[in-house]
Amino acid sequence: MSVRIFLFDYDGTLAEDNGFAEEYFKKLTSFFRDRGVSISPELVLGCVEEITRNPDGSTNLERYMKCLEKRTSQCAEKWKELFMEFYESELFDSLKGTVEPVKGTVDLLKEKKKEGKVVLATNPVFPRIAILKRLNWIGLSEDDFHLITDMESFHFCKPDPRYYLEICEKMGVSPEDCVMYGDDELNDGECEKVGMKFIRVR
Repeated sequence: MSVRIFLFDYDGTLAEDNGFAEEYFKKLTSFFRDRGVSISPELVLGCVEEITRNPDGSTNLERYMKCLEKRTSQCAEKWKELFMEFYESELFDSLKGTVEPVKGTVDLLKEKKKEGKVVLATNPVFPRIAILKRLNWIGLSEDDFHLITDMESFHFCKPDPRYYLEICEKMGVSPEDCVMYGDDELNDGECEKVGMKFIRVR
């Protein structure tokens, strides 16, 4: 095996959660409420679960917005517009203090950049703009990666093994060429089912 591709998870691997999820939902519901739209953690997470269980060939972003449309009175395009507005807002930016870098793993990533190509293998349930901001919060950027798994361009979510195969397809490599670094045996460890090596970092 000639390892050329190094995959890194974000949450719990590169970034330590200091209350991100709780504050995220507080600010999200406040932002939408100010615009006359009701949203809840149950709705958000319910649609994440639905797109994880039911891939249909469309992107995660498309399926997610269709799920919201199906469960509410708002059309998919309106949901997309509001979510993108939220991620572009200073309100989302104010969440910066709720994550901090896991120094050991960030340092490992920088070392692996010298040995091959690096992929941000974060669960693709955020759009690219949100992921890039979250990277910036821990001192990383788009330039640190050859591929970032965002919901605009991916068709599967963790722990579906096809998520890892999609990474291989986009990178033009076989699973045996890859090592996945993560903190979660369920979501990240599934990469082993397609032939990748999994290394638990925490």
